[in-house]
Amino acid sequence: MLKTTSKNIIMTALILLACTAKQVNAEQSGNFDLGFQIKTNHLWHGFIVTPGIMTAGELTYTTASGDSKFGLWAGASFDGEYQEFTYFASHRFSDQLFVEIVNHGNHSSIDDVDIFNYSSDPTKTGNFTDIGVGYTFAGDMPLSLYYSVIVQGIDKFADEDTGKRERAYTNYIEANLPVWQGKDGETVTVFVGGAFSPTGDKNFYDDSANIVNLGFSYAKNLQILDYTLPVSATAMWNPALNNGALQVALSFF
Repeated sequence: MLKTTSKNIIMTALILLACTAKQVNAEQSGNFDLGFQIKTNHLWHGFIVTPGIMTAGELTYTTASGDSKFGLWAGASFDGEYQEFTYFASHRFSDQLFVEIVNHGNHSSIDDVDIFNYSSDPTKTGNFTDIGVGYTFAGDMPLSLYYSVIVQGIDKFADEDTGKRERAYTNYIEANLPVWQGKDGETVTVFVGGAFSPTGDKNFYDDSANIVNLGFSYAKNLQILDYTLPVSATAMWNPALNNGALQVALSFF
């Protein structure tokens, strides 16, 4: 099973890489970049992934044209309960359209983790892979849409009739809209996200199709002497799980 799913993941990655192969081969250089954040908690697609203070680091390589990006992302909570190691690749066809493939690896609370295990057993691995596409409409209030499908990993559920575990191929759809901008560049963006499975009721986010992510984000640049520190606050409610949280993030570089 592991061998089969690993082959499928490789084939999925090749689909994305095929979009950029000609360009990447033609370019001789690109740019590496490093990012680091501290957050009061970690929110993702309506989940409170960890409720405690955590750090997040990102290492990326971007081709010289700026269209293709390959990266590693890692997060860890101060108490050690949450640990994640994620890698991704994306390609931007224009200022408005991009595609990406992301392998999420949240292996928190799993003993003797094998990070290369892509089974559907959440007691053995936290891996799941999704393919996403995003599009931003032009205008003074540019609406952004994001659509992703989980294609591998811990996204299987037992069929109520047969008892057989079937892949849900969970679909997630999110819309973001900036609704306010301050004189110093501050912004407020509202968002709403929902999830469903085309194969059954249960999906990665809930037991049925539902709105799972609703809220808004406020972002500004905090000036400290000659240093600019981007800060943000995100308020999130999850109607499906009946919870919510406020996340404050500081981006140091």
